[in-house]
Amino acid sequence: MLVTDKELHRIVSSVRNLRTGRIYYQKDYVREITITYDRLFDDYTIEGIVDNGSYENVCKIVIDQDNKITDYSCNCYWCDELSACGHIGAVLLKVQELSPDDFPFKYKSKNGKISYFDKLVQIRQQQEEELLKNELAVTKNLIASFKTAKAIDFNQVKLNQKYDLEVQIKINYGHPCLKFKVGSDKKYIIKNIPNFLSALANNEYVEYGKQLAFVHNQKVFSDEALKIIELMKFCMITYERYQQEYYYDISHVTNEIKIIPESIEYIYEVLKDLEKTNQHLSIYQYNYQPTLHIRKLEKYYSLELKDFDEFCGYKNLYKITENEIGMVKLDDEGKAIKFIHNCESKDKLLLAKEDVNDFVKYILNDIKQYFNYTGDLLTSEVIETEILTLYGDINELEQIKVYLESKQGLETIYSFQQPRKQTSINFDLIEDYLKEIGDVVDFEKHCMYLNLESEKTYSFLNEGLPFLANYCEVMVSDALKKIGKKSQFSINVGVTLENDLLAIDIESIDIPKDELALVLNSYQKKKKFHRLKNGQLLYLDSDELEELNEFMTDYQIRPKMLEDGHLEMDVYRAFSLDNKAETSNYLVYDRSTVFKEIIDNFKDIAKQSYPLTPNYQEILRDYQKFGYQWLQSISSYGFGGILADDMGLGKTLQMIVLLDQNRDDKKTSLVVCPSSLLLNWQDEIHKFSNSLSCTCIHGSLKRRKEAIRKFNEVDVLITTYDYMRRDANLYDGYQFENIILDEAQYIKNPKTKNAITVKSLKAKHRFALTGTPIENSLAELWSIFDFLMPEYLYSYHYFKTNYETPIVKNHDENKQQELKKLITPFILRRNKKDVLTELPEKIEKTLSIEFNEEENKLYLANLIQVNKKLQEQLNYDNVDRIAILAMLTRLRQICCEPRIIYDNISNISSKLSGCLDLIRNFLGNNQKVLLFSSFTSVLDLIAKELEKESITYYQLTGDTKKEERHRLVNQFQNDDTTVFLISLKAGGTGLNLTAAEAVIHFDPWWNMSAQNQATDRAYRIGQENVVTVYKLVMKDSVEEKILELQNKKKNLADSFVENNEGSITTMSTNDIIELFKV
Repeated sequence: MLVTDKELHRIVSSVRNLRTGRIYYQKDYVREITITYDRLFDDYTIEGIVDNGSYENVCKIVIDQDNKITDYSCNCYWCDELSACGHIGAVLLKVQELSPDDFPFKYKSKNGKISYFDKLVQIRQQQEEELLKNELAVTKNLIASFKTAKAIDFNQVKLNQKYDLEVQIKINYGHPCLKFKVGSDKKYIIKNIPNFLSALANNEYVEYGKQLAFVHNQKVFSDEALKIIELMKFCMITYERYQQEYYYDISHVTNEIKIIPESIEYIYEVLKDLEKTNQHLSIYQYNYQPTLHIRKLEKYYSLELKDFDEFCGYKNLYKITENEIGMVKLDDEGKAIKFIHNCESKDKLLLAKEDVNDFVKYILNDIKQYFNYTGDLLTSEVIETEILTLYGDINELEQIKVYLESKQGLETIYSFQQPRKQTSINFDLIEDYLKEIGDVVDFEKHCMYLNLESEKTYSFLNEGLPFLANYCEVMVSDALKKIGKKSQFSINVGVTLENDLLAIDIESIDIPKDELALVLNSYQKKKKFHRLKNGQLLYLDSDELEELNEFMTDYQIRPKMLEDGHLEMDVYRAFSLDNKAETSNYLVYDRSTVFKEIIDNFKDIAKQSYPLTPNYQEILRDYQKFGYQWLQSISSYGFGGILADDMGLGKTLQMIVLLDQNRDDKKTSLVVCPSSLLLNWQDEIHKFSNSLSCTCIHGSLKRRKEAIRKFNEVDVLITTYDYMRRDANLYDGYQFENIILDEAQYIKNPKTKNAITVKSLKAKHRFALTGTPIENSLAELWSIFDFLMPEYLYSYHYFKTNYETPIVKNHDENKQQELKKLITPFILRRNKKDVLTELPEKIEKTLSIEFNEEENKLYLANLIQVNKKLQEQLNYDNVDRIAILAMLTRLRQICCEPRIIYDNISNISSKLSGCLDLIRNFLGNNQKVLLFSSFTSVLDLIAKELEKESITYYQLTGDTKKEERHRLVNQFQNDDTTVFLISLKAGGTGLNLTAAEAVIHFDPWWNMSAQNQATDRAYRIGQENVVTVYKLVMKDSVEEKILELQNKKKNLADSFVENNEGSITTMSTNDIIELFKV
């Protein structure tokens, strides 16, 4: 990172602020600097603290990789859009001094701050001075206001009175100056010109004498007086600027303004147009020619103005006397006056004899009519009638050769010829231009050469030659004339499918196939020309070559990859190529029948007919059958795809059908999913497929190794992202038929080990399942596609530069549409509302979650203890229902969240972790969630985790008052709160919460009736969306066994909990033992 002087001056453009910055830097007011590098945005952020002892200012500056400052800010008054402040200037100067190379970078000044006591003393003194000033100002302002009020009242009767200004031209100590008077009949001298102008600007009342006092404003002065006021302002500003520039007089303007060369022209023009006032002035024009005395000496000429006492302006001469100005009109370009100025600055000008010709040619010929001449004559060569011609061609070395010819009678003179006769000004100027722009000047051949690859060559041809045509005849060859006009090439791009790859053939009738790569290489090197092997010179500025180069750049193809115009690409580029063919302006695409079939098949998946066994024909809904056909189409062409259906639409089932229909004893597929879904995948496969075998890779390292070794024995291996991170090396050497990433947003950050690990796996087909392929940035989408089809969306650097930045920062709609066309064929997304008629009334899912190692130990220890107590209960004739309920409750609490019982546990439970995953998914889909639990302590713990992640929620328990309960329900129905935490007892009945589309039963209630009533808070009349219901159940726990018993005996929960006629006696002893079996 480098802070250049040019960039410093561009940002701190105010001279005052830059000066202040240098002072602060020199006084070491920069106390601290921190510089950090942001890899995402590829820029540097500088944060600095500047403390001048009175105020501490905080600055922030952002610099990109090109060392351009893209943003800056400071909490001071002087920092704005036009210029950064002195504080930022001081920080940048300090960074220049430090020149850091490693980041992050920190700097802290050794001097430290001004002592607190000194600072207090300074502040106190400033406060006292300001206080006194303010106190005095109160009285002064009071006097001025009363005085002005009186004057304004009196001035109302004199509104028609117009005051004039009188200009007086005086000679003060030999120097002319202007003085002014103000009044009507009687005029008073303006003693202080700046005060007069200030009074006019501020509408102030001024007294000049007993007979003249009035409020100054534009309305009270005559038209000619207003012109004189503008003259007064101009002369004062010009004079003060003149003082600052030359430092010869530091006096300020008071009652007179000196006339200087910068102001005389304007003074003359204003005063000569005054018709009604100032008749005492004499402003006139007269004829006068200064005398130029020329004396010839041995080695030079002496040039001297004789008896010259005129006043020099910037263009004309003036004679200034008291109240008189006469003007001598000279040339409008100011050449004569410039020569006079130079003569005046010296006693005499000395002219070398060898410079006489140039002096006469460039100076004297233009101004000689304005002078009288005495003394010797200047003798110079006389130029005869001259014809100038410029010649240009391309030589055998591919250089542009240019020379200038001057015909004077029978004699011809060439550029760069020495010695030579006198030439014209135009010849000299053209020759100097050729010498400056040429890459090589050949004095022997009297010409200059330009390289074809040089940028200035293009400028010379397009701008230089037309300009020179105004001064000479331009004669160039036909080859040179073609340069600068775009070439037209006929280029054809053939596209077909060969050996599961896209075969691309690029042909041109203008460029031989075996030279196409060389031509493109020249084009990419910004060369303007390329000579073919047959000697033909190609001018490379071409729309066709530009589009072909864009084609090569987009697909990251280097010219050397072309073999006689042929190259191969992955078949998944077909859709992008088809889009390019449709939008091409200059290239002609020839798409084969096979290629068109691929595109047509994907455009109409419904026409595809892949086999589906009868059992799947019965259970799959129409949209799921379409999803299966789409997955088969993707798979058949070797593509990867994202199944991005809304949550609850059966993404898992559609994937299982694909695996089942394509089952092969010699092939194995891999599913990678979040920990909370591991067992769910196993259950779903067993539930829907009679043929697919699967095993979960989990547990200890030994168990995981054993599971992976079953690669050739099972159809599907299932593991988690967490295990995959740890077991990456265990998969070396395995080639999978399919890899499926469930909840693929887990690899949204391409730098994480999750992403790196799964992308290293080998597979023929890759699929991603996610309801939220984009949560925060387009980089997440790129990462998923980088897994599916590496390089399809190019490198991340290219993707960020060409898509992410233009779309996100610049809101480029064309780039947005371009990216959409690239990804659309490989993403299938259906929302619940789109397939509502195909959905059941209510989608219910049971999510099995596995204990972690510590939870499992804890659960087993408690289960063993419970079994001892149970054995004691079973010895009695009457089973104590309350005692069994207490045992159940303790085990249920451990399943939910062990922290309810144990204070020494700090980590959240596996069930809560899985629940948060669900909530995040619903949040990503903008879906509201009802979460029920029979334990309010569990709800409190969930609430804390939601707060940590800034997820909005409400909470309703049995302690919530009716009014508050009513308010919370209404707010949830109408605002954007994501989660409603409800205790089952409080929210089981009497609530209408149709805004929710998801229900989570954190700890499934044993009474199915009560649980269904809770679900119906969302699924009831008025609900317009499909409701998805999740039951969270811990694997191998009492929860899982209770659910199994529920299917056998619907009144099990009533037997334990509800006060009805059912009793524990309706359960057999074996049922109760099974419930608490270790």
